[in-house]
Amino acid sequence: MNLHKQGITFVFLLLIFTSCSQKQSLQWIPFSWEGDTISGIYIEKAYLYIPVKIENLPDNFTMQFDLGTYNTVFYGKPLDPYLKESSLANKLDSIGMFKNVSLKMGTVGFDNANVVYKKNFGEEISKDSLHSKTPKHIGTIASDMFQDKIVIIDYKSCRLAITDRLPNEYANLPAEKFESVDGIMKLPFRINGKECKLMFDTGSSPFQLVTTKKRALDISNSVITDSLSGPLWWGQEITFYGFNVNKPIKFGGKALNNSKVYYAKDGLWDSIYSSFDVWGITGNAYFFENTVIIDYKNKLFRIK
Repeated sequence: MNLHKQGITFVFLLLIFTSCSQKQSLQWIPFSWEGDTISGIYIEKAYLYIPVKIENLPDNFTMQFDLGTYNTVFYGKPLDPYLKESSLANKLDSIGMFKNVSLKMGTVGFDNANVVYKKNFGEEISKDSLHSKTPKHIGTIASDMFQDKIVIIDYKSCRLAITDRLPNEYANLPAEKFESVDGIMKLPFRINGKECKLMFDTGSSPFQLVTTKKRALDISNSVITDSLSGPLWWGQEITFYGFNVNKPIKFGGKALNNSKVYYAKDGLWDSIYSSFDVWGITGNAYFFENTVIIDYKNKLFRIK
């Protein structure tokens, strides 16, 4: 009888050990929200910044996490003073691309990153603060870094992970198939009873929905509730007008309530919608309380 109990205990412990050993350990990368005052309104979660180390530079940097663009970019103005102190300058080719860059996000390393050099862009760093402990904002992390990976964004805990396979804890979550054009995601939303594709853009944090003026008016009461103006598009001055949505918005069968929709004055973003064949853009704002799992390999989008 005692042997039988011991045998059961052994099997039970073996199952626990096997289950624990199969649980995938994720390397979490912390991120921070950068606030900004736009049109006199302070937006707490305006930009999503990732801590970054570059090549052999001892300094700390940040880069914006922007899945609404394909090419990872270094900004010339803040980066240039560091080029003289690093082997990075030797990796810049004749067409303005840094090749095979060693880049580390948090503790996760990327040894062969190709990064566009955007000369004369960004904010200059004064000499006296060049090597201060304050991280310097130096570029944009784009979707080209993750096309064969799975990206997990835990918004509530301000962290993200990059992995080669889907962790078991997310495997049973319902998944929405997305399309990919030039590495950019197009999510299937249902807007006012119609199937619509929206670009998912983590660089558009303040917005739940952005679209053309006509589409914005079609799903709202046409009363402007707020506006945002500033150098919000790669340094270009742009104004957005916002409206309260009064038509149903759904994603994955779930209703998204209390939505706002914006359009850009003078149709400055309309060419984006037409070139990617999307109804508009959605950003982080719908998912602040969730974890989002983006499976680039299988083109699947999950929400926890």
